[in-house]
This record gives sequence, structure tokens and C-alpha cells, in this order.
Amino acid sequence: WFMTWQPNIHSSLFLNMYEYLDKTSELEEIDGIIKAYELYLEQIRAQGLEPLLSVTRAWRLVKFVDAGMVTLTSCSKCNGKFVTHTFELTKNYVCGLCEPPARAGKGKAQVQQAGPTDLVH
Repeated sequence: WFMTWQPNIHSSLFLNMYEYLDKTSELEEIDGIIKAYELYLEQIRAQGLEPLLSVTRAWRLVKFVDAGMVTLTSCSKCNGKFVTHTFELTKNYVCGLCEPPARAGKGKAQVQQAGPTDLVH
């Protein structure tokens, strides 16, 4: 779930906040997760977006990091840090913000609203 385009952006935002709090405060792990999740919600709502990451998924993400299954990798274009599999080849990693997938932002509603000729051209 954490690796697909939009969930990866949301997961990466949360995990960067969590790791910052973990390094700069003396919060217990669960308190850090809660505080980082509150910050995540604040930032997402300030942009007028719906949160994709639930608190349960946020907690699970931290546990995956603790287990060494996922990590944050720097994008070679913007230098932002994004969630990736720990053993993924990341030498020239480019994030989903710098190179979004071709169908990014094209939900089912937009496709259904388009007429048949809109999809052909």
C-alpha cells in the first residue's frame, strides 16, 4: 500500500514528520506516532485534501521501518525523502512528485465524464 503513487506521498510526508520528531524530541514511540499523525492531518487539511493515511496505517508504517522492511530514500531530483523498500535499488531514485505516473490525477469520475471522443484524442 505504501508504495503506490498517492499513498507513497502521504506515507512519506507522515514518516518524515515522525522521524524528525523521533530525532529532536524525547517522545515515546507511540506519542511520536500520534503527534506526527496530527501534524500530517493538519498539513493535508490545510491543502484542502482528504487524508489517505489512517492512524493504523501510520503505526504499521513505523513498525515496518523498525523491522527494516521499508526506509526513506532521497529523490535524485528534488532531494525529498520518500518511502521505499529497504533493499530496492535507489541510486537514481526519482519520486512520484518529480515524475508522476501517466494516469496521476485521472480518477474514475473524470474518465466517466469524458465522452468517447475525448478518450480517443
